[in-house]
Amino acid sequence: MKHVPWLPWLAAALAVAIGLARWLRVRRYRRWFRIPVRRDDSLPCRGNHRTLSLSADRDGFAMPAGVVARGQTAFLALQVSTTPLGGYVDPFIEVGRGRRRYRQYFERGATGQRHLNLSPLFQNAIGAGFDRIHLRGGAIRWKREASLIVFDPPPVGNATILVLAPHPDDAEIATFGLYAGRPSWVATITAGERGMADLSAVAPGPSDAARWKALVRVWDSLTIPQLGDVPPDRCLNLVYPDGQLQALFLRAPPRAMLACEKSLSRAALRRHNQQSEFQSGDPACTWEGLVEELRRLLEVAKPDIVVCPHPIVDAHHDHVFTTVALEQAIRQTPLKRPLFFLYVVHRRDVPLHPLGPNTSWVSFPPWTDVEWLADSIYSHPLAPKLQAAKYFAVEGMHDLRTFSADEPRGLAQVLRVVIRELLAWGAGTGLPATSYLRRAPRPNEIYGVVSADSLSELVQRALERSPADRN
Repeated sequence: MKHVPWLPWLAAALAVAIGLARWLRVRRYRRWFRIPVRRDDSLPCRGNHRTLSLSADRDGFAMPAGVVARGQTAFLALQVSTTPLGGYVDPFIEVGRGRRRYRQYFERGATGQRHLNLSPLFQNAIGAGFDRIHLRGGAIRWKREASLIVFDPPPVGNATILVLAPHPDDAEIATFGLYAGRPSWVATITAGERGMADLSAVAPGPSDAARWKALVRVWDSLTIPQLGDVPPDRCLNLVYPDGQLQALFLRAPPRAMLACEKSLSRAALRRHNQQSEFQSGDPACTWEGLVEELRRLLEVAKPDIVVCPHPIVDAHHDHVFTTVALEQAIRQTPLKRPLFFLYVVHRRDVPLHPLGPNTSWVSFPPWTDVEWLADSIYSHPLAPKLQAAKYFAVEGMHDLRTFSADEPRGLAQVLRVVIRELLAWGAGTGLPATSYLRRAPRPNEIYGVVSADSLSELVQRALERSPADRN
């Protein structure tokens, strides 16, 4: 056999290319999706819902007899596995009914039970029966045995809604589509003065950065909800210290104060609230004061639905203890108990969630425990115009922006930018991979729905978890 001198070089180049692709597409990807890809996700709910068995072929399935669209939230539980390509690109399932098509994305290498959101089929043709539902997989396949899980819709309608956001921007990230255009209140708990934005280019000192973060983030929390037609007097910020709600709960000395208190006081920030009873503010914050203010807010707003973080699934301490404080306030008010919608912003082990572009639909965050997390699940749809409004609401938040002095860059700075862009392109992610402009303005929002009694049980379970379990 004739020797071909370039074959070893070709084989070596191919091996290097495969190794680089694996590093970028698999190992680097695992920085943002850290839970096992081989797992069985669960939707543990203890309220009334239906689970029906069906057979899902490669190209689709027929709905079980008697199933009619009445605005329900529905999921198809499938046993999935990705093709070899699905370990390197984002796999998806496309759902089709008539001319309507939409996609839901899954993590690379996904294996085991996953939940495909079928709610658009039930929420866009109310009163109609079903013909065959078409499925098409992109780098993913599934077994025939499947289950349809159906939850009745909660009474949203024209309900009065109170949104509790631990930080400025949480309300817009998680629930803008729900509160916009309804008789809503948006209350932010902290000033957000310890936010993640890098202000070194415009505010060189830490004290200056904390002052500006508090000022602009409090202002954001009072003005951005107005894009969703929330009146100014129904937008307020209680200006508690960012990152300190757990310390307040534990009564840890010294009493928590804002990071910017010396240059910009809590009282000065609270004066921006239009509700007079929430305008004054002692620099020394207490847990009892937070609970009392939430009790008063509940009695002023008289909400039918309160929207707040899930105290178990959302891992951020401020998010957990926002809901803990709410639960204590609820027990102190004689008002009729509202319904509670629980959202998730922070899954620290899955910061990429939700997956795929912002045109794709969202399911419940990955969860494998079998103990119940909600009475039911609600997938709230957003019309295209509302989805666009949510994009601008999220983009308007200063803590989600990149700040620059716009000075000429040196060669080293340019090279760093180029390398970051090339790495993101090679990994098949955006830059940054966890951008809220990709993750937040989706065609739907996902909530766990619970009663007041169920909320109390969830809060008790959250408090029994160790700090490591919440990280």
